[in-house]
Amino acid sequence: MKHLSTLVILAVLLLAANASMTQTLQTNAAAGAISNPAIVGKLREIVSIRQKLAEANERAVQNGKGETDGRYELALAEARLQLARELGQRNEQVAALKDALKVQQRRLEDAKRRAGVGAASPEEVETIRAAVLEAEVRLWREQNSSKRP
Repeated sequence: MKHLSTLVILAVLLLAANASMTQTLQTNAAAGAISNPAIVGKLREIVSIRQKLAEANERAVQNGKGETDGRYELALAEARLQLARELGQRNEQVAALKDALKVQQRRLEDAKRRAGVGAASPEEVETIRAAVLEAEVRLWREQNSSKRP
C-alpha cells in the first residue's frame, strides 16, 4: 500500500512538472513572438533601402548599365526574410525565400548560357548551382517548420 501511494504521488508530481514545463515553454514562445519595435523599425528601413536599390538597379539594367548578377534582388529578399522572421510572419518568410531561390535559379541559367560560349567557367556554374541547392534547402526547411504547430 505504501508503494502504491508513493507511486501515485510520484505520478502526480511528474504530471505537475510536465504541465509547468509546458506552460513555461508556451510563455517563452509567446514572449519571443513579441518584437522589439526598434528592431522592427530598423529592419523596415533596411527593406525600404534595399527595395530602392533594387529598383534603381533594374532601371540601370534597362539602360544597359546595371548589375545582372542578382545581388540587389538577393539583398532585398534577405532583408525581407529578416523582417518577416522578426515579426513571426511565416508566409512572408516563405515568400522571401522563394524570391531568393528564383534569383539563384536565374543566375544559374545565365551562367550555363555564358559557359556555353566560354564566358563562364565550370567552377562558376558549380558555385552558383550550390547556391541554388542551398536556397532550396532553406526554403524547404522553412516550409517544413511552417507546417508545425
